Amino acid sequence: MIFNNESRAIERLDSSQPTPNGTGLESQKTSVLEQTEDSHSDPKTVISPSKRHLLPKVILGVLLGSGAIAAGTYAYRSSQHTHQYATKSQETDNAYVTANIQPVTSPISGIVTEVAVNDNQEVSPGRVLVKLDSSDAQVSLAQAKASLELAKQQAALAREKTVIINTDAAKPAFANKNNQAKQPANRDKILQAQTINRQQYKTALAVVAQKQADLKKAELQLSYSKITALIPGKIGNKNVSVGQRVEPGQTLITVVQPSPWIVANFKETQLEKIQPGQKVVIKMAAFPTRQFLGKVESMSPTSFGKVALLPQDNTTGNSTKTVDVPRIPVKIVFDPESIHGYESRMTPGMSAVAVIETN
Repeated sequence: MIFNNESRAIERLDSSQPTPNGTGLESQKTSVLEQTEDSHSDPKTVISPSKRHLLPKVILGVLLGSGAIAAGTYAYRSSQHTHQYATKSQETDNAYVTANIQPVTSPISGIVTEVAVNDNQEVSPGRVLVKLDSSDAQVSLAQAKASLELAKQQAALAREKTVIINTDAAKPAFANKNNQAKQPANRDKILQAQTINRQQYKTALAVVAQKQADLKKAELQLSYSKITALIPGKIGNKNVSVGQRVEPGQTLITVVQPSPWIVANFKETQLEKIQPGQKVVIKMAAFPTRQFLGKVESMSPTSFGKVALLPQDNTTGNSTKTVDVPRIPVKIVFDPESIHGYESRMTPGMSAVAVIETN
C-alpha cells in the first residue's frame, strides 16, 4: 500500500512538470509551418527596400519620356498642317461688313411737321420719310400761277394788236392826189407799228416762258417739303424730330442698302497669291453657326498702316517704338445664295474672319 501510494505521487509530479526539449521542438515546427504558409500565400518575390524606392523614379522617367515624344510628334504634325494650310489659304480677322449708305438731306429750309418712318424700318424708293411745313411753298405756287396767267393774257393782247395792224396794212388806198402824197408816210408808220408790235409780242411770249419756269420752280419747291427715299434699304441713323428746323444740306436720316460686302485688310506679305475670283469662306461673330461663301472682287490701289507699339530692347528705360504694318483692303462679295435671308440682318461694321482659298 505504501509503495503504491509513492508511485502514484511520483507519476503526478512527472505529469505536472513540462519537458523542455519537447516544447522547443514543437515551437520550431510551428515557426517552420508558419513560414511555409506565408511563402505559399504570397507568390511574389520579396523586393528589397532599396529597389522599392527606385521603382517610382523609373516609372516617372518612362512617363516623362513618353510625354516628350508625344508632344514633339504633335508639334511636328501641327507645324506641317499649319504650313500646308498657309500655302493653300490666306486668313485675316481684320475684316468687317460694309454697304452703301445714303444720307438723306433736306434740300430746303423749313420746320419738320412729320417723321413718317421708324428706326430700322425697311423702305422703298419714293417712300416719304420726312414732311416739312409747306405753307410758304404753296403761297409761292399760287403767285406763280397768277403771274403766268397774267403773262398769257398780255401775250394774247399783243398778238391781237399785231394782227390788226397787219390787216390795216393790207387794205388798198384810194387813188387821189392827197392819198398818193401821204402813202409813203403812212406806209412807214404802218411798218414801224408792225415792228413794234411784233417785238412786243415776242417779249410777251418770253415773259410767258419765264412765268412757266417760275411755276415749275414753285412746284418743285413744294415737292421738296416731302423728303423721300431714293434707294431701297433700311433706316439707319435718324437725327430728326417734329418741330425741328432744318437747313439745306442737313442730314436727317441714313438709308442702308441691303447689299453688304466684306472689306478684309490683309498684310502685304499675304497678297502674293491673292487674285480676283478666288473663293472665300467668311465667318462672322454675329452668326457663329453660319458659314458664308464669297469671292474676291478687287484689291484697293491704296494701303494704310496699322500702328503697333513694340517694347525696345533697352534695360535702362521703358520706352516704346512704333512699327507700321501696311495692310491692303480687299473687297469680297457674298455669294447670293449663301447670304440669302441675311441681307437685312447684316449691319455695316460687323466683324468677320475671311479665309481666301489661294491654292
